[in-house]
Amino acid sequence: MKQKLFTAAAFLAVFAFLALVLAAPLPLMERSDEVLYTQVMPRQLAADGQSAEARSIDLARQLYDRGQLLGIKNYAGALLQMTDKEALGDAPYRLYDFLGRMDFWSEEEQAELERQIAQADSQQTISDSVGFCAWQLHAPMRTGGWDALEWELSSQGQLVRLRMNPVQEYTGQDLEHLMDEYLAVTGLDVLEDWQPLDVTAQLPADEESIIELRARYSPGAKLYLYANYVDGTLVFGVCPLEQEELAQLDVSLPEQ
Repeated sequence: MKQKLFTAAAFLAVFAFLALVLAAPLPLMERSDEVLYTQVMPRQLAADGQSAEARSIDLARQLYDRGQLLGIKNYAGALLQMTDKEALGDAPYRLYDFLGRMDFWSEEEQAELERQIAQADSQQTISDSVGFCAWQLHAPMRTGGWDALEWELSSQGQLVRLRMNPVQEYTGQDLEHLMDEYLAVTGLDVLEDWQPLDVTAQLPADEESIIELRARYSPGAKLYLYANYVDGTLVFGVCPLEQEELAQLDVSLPEQ
């Protein structure tokens, strides 16, 4: 029993996905991973909630309500199931379907994604009480070592977050395009209050490091959208975040 609890705790620590912008260090993580993951911050129930416009969008409402109900950010929180080597079922195809609706994902990246899933040596699944489910796989890299692939889907099959080692490099302009496409596919683009954020990262970098961080925030929906590329790793997704919690991140809203 203790071993199972330890395994669950370790998995959650690794699987907590994110915006790549927290200044607070994460235990047991390499410094480079601190820009790829977020810690889970304690939440207080919001008094005012989301705007009516945000409540009308399924994904926006589900993300916010889950954050309020389970007290979590953007990982599957209520540990109802967690298994090793469980059949993936149609999870990859639901991921492919979502990415295929974005005018961003190239055939080259799709082929690499399918390769990593097909050659995965280990996999874990975790789900929560509101129907969100996440997967973590490890596949051998073409050049040696291991690729870590992670993604999470909502109960309606919307992609909440993705982390993978892609085959191409991404610029800041690419990431802005990615966020535009993500908002369009999820329906979150109808929110008119998305604001770009100034993002910084406390990450030691040398001249060869590639660090591209992009983020936006919707005050009405209280959602934080991020797309980041750091030294060969692509991470993007969306999570609930109160506006006052932005102060805990290395991000800032543009001055009015």
